[in-house]
Amino acid sequence: MNPELKPCAQSTHYFLRDHGMLMFEAENVLFRVHEYFLHRDSPVLRDMMPVEISPNGPEPIFHLDGVRSKDFEQLLWLYYNPAVTVYDAPKTTWHAILKLADRWEMDNIKKIALGNLLKAADLEPLERIMLCERGDLSRDQATEAYITVCSREAPLTVEELKTLSTEVMVIITCAREQIIALRGNAEASAVDVVKTALKKI
Repeated sequence: MNPELKPCAQSTHYFLRDHGMLMFEAENVLFRVHEYFLHRDSPVLRDMMPVEISPNGPEPIFHLDGVRSKDFEQLLWLYYNPAVTVYDAPKTTWHAILKLADRWEMDNIKKIALGNLLKAADLEPLERIMLCERGDLSRDQATEAYITVCSREAPLTVEELKTLSTEVMVIITCAREQIIALRGNAEASAVDVVKTALKKI
């Protein structure tokens, strides 16, 4: 004989409401994914999503204008990563995720992307400088990168210059000119020049 069932209470944290699935389109590629994660993490996407979708009506498609399908796919990988705690990806993936996290105000995702990007062994000094100029790093956290770029033998390439703001180009150009004039002195001179240039901003 089965014991009498007692009334059940809902878990405060883990009685999840079914947000269902949603379809997104980026560059003519369709994605059908769980609504929950994007609804939770992005106030921008949350505003795009309907309060309720009719079960009998056509499934709406949300168009992600200006978003590369590959970038959106990489963001989704973060949610559907089968390794759970292992985020093994090249820096290009983290750059793409960081860009979308900025666009959609996904603060927690931004922290994950930035943390993994900074751990990348192949992160170039100029990339660290650009993270600083975006406001993701302090000037102190990018000082070594500035010193490396300003004191290197090779000048900045055209492609590198295209990635820099006018302010950063002025800092690097002025510091490089002063460092060239100081060639032959102690290495500390280059460090002092760069630190002085950064303090003027």
